[in-house]
Amino acid sequence: MRLARLALEQFRSYESAELHLDPGLTIVAGPNGAGKTNLLEAVFVGVTGRSPRTVADHELVRHGAPFGRVRLDLADPAGGEGARVETVVPGIEPPAGLRKRVSVNGLARRSGSLGETVRAVLFRPEEMLLLVGSPSERRRFLDAILAQRDRRTARDLVELARVLAQRNALLRAIRREEATADGLAFWDDQLAVIGARVTASRLALVRELGARIGPLHDAVAPPDELGDAVRLGYADSLKDAWPERDAGEDGSTLEPAFRRRLAAVRQKELWNGVSLVGPQRDDLVVELGGRDVAAHASRGQQRTIILALKLAETDLLGTDGPRPIVLLDDLFSELDPERSARALDLLAERGQVLVTMADPSAIPVARRARVPIWQVGDGRLSLTPRVA
Repeated sequence: MRLARLALEQFRSYESAELHLDPGLTIVAGPNGAGKTNLLEAVFVGVTGRSPRTVADHELVRHGAPFGRVRLDLADPAGGEGARVETVVPGIEPPAGLRKRVSVNGLARRSGSLGETVRAVLFRPEEMLLLVGSPSERRRFLDAILAQRDRRTARDLVELARVLAQRNALLRAIRREEATADGLAFWDDQLAVIGARVTASRLALVRELGARIGPLHDAVAPPDELGDAVRLGYADSLKDAWPERDAGEDGSTLEPAFRRRLAAVRQKELWNGVSLVGPQRDDLVVELGGRDVAAHASRGQQRTIILALKLAETDLLGTDGPRPIVLLDDLFSELDPERSARALDLLAERGQVLVTMADPSAIPVARRARVPIWQVGDGRLSLTPRVA
């Protein structure tokens, strides 16, 4: 499947807009604040059912509108039947009875199942902080891939958030002496079962990414960075409760390890009023030459590794499902020309790419002559004549 048409209604800065995309590269250009990022966000919302920028769905709706709508018209390059994916989001004051709705060809679907129809990889300027930012950013990177690849894991991630919210609320109530510790047994069991599944899924994903990142790193790296040894690992919160981790990380040992670790930190959790064990405490470890990249790699080296990670994400999502739509938000303002050119060449080989930028002249003339360039301004889109 490829995205043939994006249609927006009352979404962010757009009252109504249509964007028609080529099978390969499409450029959206315009000044900062014109709404370029809103377009990529809309595609991502249509593909995943959620926004990468906010957890409050009503913020996606144009100010004063009762609801917003994103529609993706998908075409099958092989000539088969396409699909129409639609997401409707209620505003602050929606019509009576209107709730968030996701559908494929008019039939209601759970957002966690959309990855079977369409997938996307989003590259934002914020991604440049992936290696030096908080662990939550790296967990979000892993979970975004998992949620698109596997419906069960997508459900587990939602359920994990619910379990942690309930368990933390109980821990706080116990600390305030408004509840007893007896009720923790149920939530301990839930956290052990679901936490073990999420951790196992993340471990498998890190192994897959780690197997791919070396060649992809060298494909995008400048000559002086070729051959740098990049290693990925996973830092869990189970500590000594999981001695079997070095014997192949057998997932069957995870649940008992969770139970042992939860018992070991019981008093500390009661004192702090928060869950101290689980996937919400874990981290993706990235090393270059055996040293942590956040502390020892140069800014250029970090950016090369991040590009390699996003390329690996693109390849993985295309191995067991639809080839992803690649969304690049202002990539060229964050990278030097050499890395930008290498990254764009590699991504263009991988299917459909939508790029936003302030100045299309950052793209070589030979490439600009072959791709559509859309201008955005005042909430409107217009296709510009191609360069001769």
